[in-house]
Amino acid sequence: MAMKDHIASVFSGSNSAYLADLYAQWVEDPHSVDPSFSELFVAMDDAQHIITKDARGASWSPRPLTEVEIEGDEAVNTDAPKTEKSIKGQITQAAYDSIRAIQLINAYRVFGHQYAQLDPLQLEQRPLVVELDPQRYGFTAQDMNRLIFIGKNAAPFLSKEIHPLREIIAGLQKVYCRSIAWEYMYLQDNEQRQWLKQKIEKLGSVTLVSDDKKRILQQLTEAVGFEAFCQKRYVGVKRFGLDGGEVTIPALHALIRQAVTQYDVKSIAMGMAHRGRLNVLTNVIGKPFVALFHEFSGGSYKPDGIPGAADVKYHLGYRKKVEVAGKEVELSLAFNPSHLEAVGAVVEGQVRAEQDRDHQKHLAVLLHGDAAFAGQGVVYEILAMSQLPGYETGGTIHVVTNNQIGFTTQPDVAFSGYYGTDVGKVARAPIIHVNGDDPEAVVKVMQLAVDFQAQFATDVIIDLVCYRRNGHNESDEPAFTQPLMYQAIRKRETIYKIYADKLAREGILVTSESEKNWNLFQEYLQSSYKASEDYRVNEMQWVTSEWREMKWRGQDRQETPTAISEEIAQTIGKALSSYAEGFECHPKLIRQLEAKAQMFASKGGIDWATGEALAFGSLLIEGHPVRMTGQDCQRGTFSHRNAVLFDQITQQPYILLNHIQPEQAKLDIYNSFLSEFAVLGFEYGYSCTNPNTLVLWEAQFGDFANGAQIIIDQFISAGESKWLQMSGLVLLLPHSQEGQGAEHSSARLERFLQLCGDDNMQVCNITTPANYFHALRRQMKRNYRQPLVIMSPKSLLRHKLAQSPLSAFTDNTCFMPVINEVDPVVSDKSKVKRVVLCSGKVYYDLWMRRLDMRCELQFEQVALVRIEQLYPFPERELSDILSQYPNAEIVWCQEEPENMGAWNFVDRKIEKILRILNHKSPCVQYTGRLPAASPATGLSSVYKTEQETLIDEALGHKKA
Repeated sequence: MAMKDHIASVFSGSNSAYLADLYAQWVEDPHSVDPSFSELFVAMDDAQHIITKDARGASWSPRPLTEVEIEGDEAVNTDAPKTEKSIKGQITQAAYDSIRAIQLINAYRVFGHQYAQLDPLQLEQRPLVVELDPQRYGFTAQDMNRLIFIGKNAAPFLSKEIHPLREIIAGLQKVYCRSIAWEYMYLQDNEQRQWLKQKIEKLGSVTLVSDDKKRILQQLTEAVGFEAFCQKRYVGVKRFGLDGGEVTIPALHALIRQAVTQYDVKSIAMGMAHRGRLNVLTNVIGKPFVALFHEFSGGSYKPDGIPGAADVKYHLGYRKKVEVAGKEVELSLAFNPSHLEAVGAVVEGQVRAEQDRDHQKHLAVLLHGDAAFAGQGVVYEILAMSQLPGYETGGTIHVVTNNQIGFTTQPDVAFSGYYGTDVGKVARAPIIHVNGDDPEAVVKVMQLAVDFQAQFATDVIIDLVCYRRNGHNESDEPAFTQPLMYQAIRKRETIYKIYADKLAREGILVTSESEKNWNLFQEYLQSSYKASEDYRVNEMQWVTSEWREMKWRGQDRQETPTAISEEIAQTIGKALSSYAEGFECHPKLIRQLEAKAQMFASKGGIDWATGEALAFGSLLIEGHPVRMTGQDCQRGTFSHRNAVLFDQITQQPYILLNHIQPEQAKLDIYNSFLSEFAVLGFEYGYSCTNPNTLVLWEAQFGDFANGAQIIIDQFISAGESKWLQMSGLVLLLPHSQEGQGAEHSSARLERFLQLCGDDNMQVCNITTPANYFHALRRQMKRNYRQPLVIMSPKSLLRHKLAQSPLSAFTDNTCFMPVINEVDPVVSDKSKVKRVVLCSGKVYYDLWMRRLDMRCELQFEQVALVRIEQLYPFPERELSDILSQYPNAEIVWCQEEPENMGAWNFVDRKIEKILRILNHKSPCVQYTGRLPAASPATGLSSVYKTEQETLIDEALGHKKA
């Protein structure tokens, strides 16, 4: 059957009666019909009244009617009067035309974007999409002048209810197939779809006033003028310019203006890669041109005397308070490396931290490259977290500066979807594509995007389709691989010239005036260029007041006491062992709470989870919020933490530590979604924004951190050195050989130690709950911030030996980077023949084996010394301890294979200490597993044999 015949048959005979019946039900109760029919009736909107109005007459008085019965392609007129009952199943020709027209309108809403004219280079002329062919809906060429009734709300782009079909199609093409392409009909939220439909189809009637157009031209003057100046002054120097995509600058200005003036947004945090960063820094954020030109000449962005390796200029960020239409807003562009899209998660964390701190309006804006948006997996992760309780920020505006090329890669081999932005649909975000050479359309789109984000707290994606005038960088030759594209680019005027000519034709700004403005801006850039020769950075304006109170490396960094009073400890203990009246707690957890109460009553046996809770609780009392995330961290991977109890009847959560006392800070603890990269980036960003909040991320198993290696390598370990960005983020990485196989044994301690230098972070492998407690508290109590990586335990979580007395948390106690032998039997240290140095859980294996071998081994001649902090390496503390054992040989014992773990990091440092001490044993011996490709065996029997062997070798026991 032909499509035309099929459409006609749907609305004829019994089908039309069925449709009318369903519509009558829908009018009474929209939920009474199948959702697919409800969607149809909503789409047809006011036109639907023809179906019943013409068929029934007034609701109080059915009237006779001359009808048209539709049977295939033939219409038969009948003049006989009809009652309501007999007419109910019939449909008029006018109603049929309206329904078909609304189907065509909806097709434009769904498929119109495929026919839109988006490419400024006009290299691709898109053919008419079959779904937009009127013949598909039963219309012929002769029907173009037929008058069609469309309800006033069904098609907001129409000026009246009755139009010729050709005018309806022309209106649809103007809305959906010109400079803007809209993708929104896939949204599941009907309110969002209807809101967008109304706004989109009225957008064409929204005109910008002359002042708005002049403002756009001035912004293009500055955007294009900056790139042109740099191209002349710094020939061949890499700057990753915005040439060809300069419309990004008025787009961002429009976004900022709308957010501030209409919604009172207090800060806007942006993240972007290197393409166009220098233009955004200066022309949007407000970094002085003189400072930037100083950096072009090789000058530093930071004051003299502040240590650090610094970074290239197109990785730097900035922060500045500016005034927009009489309102102040803080703008920031985050520092980031060349690892595309990694900064997006960081910015989201920064914005969430601002929102949690003052509960005002703060907005995240992420700028993407088209190839990166499609190709980098972290983009999906960021979108996937956007509506989750622990990570939502009220909707992010994503701006894709679409160069239509990734380095030398064309779109047809860069992604599999129709657009590079298709991944955005996972966040249920509308996607708006706009021709980058139509700046007025761009500004309108940005304003609408801000309105949508504010209305629905949902992400929006704007795809600015433009081009890249130069190669990947300014010394690259793009015509090697894209000759046709670059032939078209060389012939094309800049967007500044195109728009200036447009305003001249409209009589808004004569050419001489626009040229005058261009020349004035070039003169300003030239004066800034000259002034840069004598420019010096005197202060770090981009550093917020909270961080200015912190001490940089090389300054007077001080440790502060971390112990708490017994009274505070008991107060926290009470909260940890009780819950609200009427709360239905799980019976097994009740026993755990009773055990905690006994710990505090006896003042001993504090286990790992309780030590952690004491650290959290004491910081909360002191006014430091605590934020913790990770896969299953509320309960803990090993069911040890149970920081959140769940009512067994209602499943309502109860966070014990949020009920210590009336006036306290809050613990936020969230189970993350199954991501490491984006989640760790988010937490890093959060920690960089609020230095007074303890921020922790816990991996399910330590080696899962390698999924976030870019964040670790580029931000956590190097952020302070490159960008003067401190962070107190804590990483908890379960680590130790337990016979659980390769993927559940190693947090790759060696990789973290390899990253250590310049006092950039702390790496610890702790053995006691009390030391863990002090390590967490010192993160907040000292006058600087530093990331802390902890190889956290598994079996030690419940190990009877891995417990601390309450006194280890109080009085004058503190963190111990090295713990000397604690057994009183080893009292005469001069008689010790062997000192076994170790770190982490292997200490307890050594201790128990030494106890078991008391008869075979000269117990008092073997001392066990724990290095709790591997970096910064505790040289002074370890030297003091080793000097007490002048006659001992020194052995390093580890569970990890020889090419992993801490051995290759500590051996030279230990030997240096021994040489300085002029020790009897100038070298340190290794005992542990042999070098291996895999971190651990998967066979429990092999694991057991290996473990027993390395422990015996470390203790000097020779098997018969």
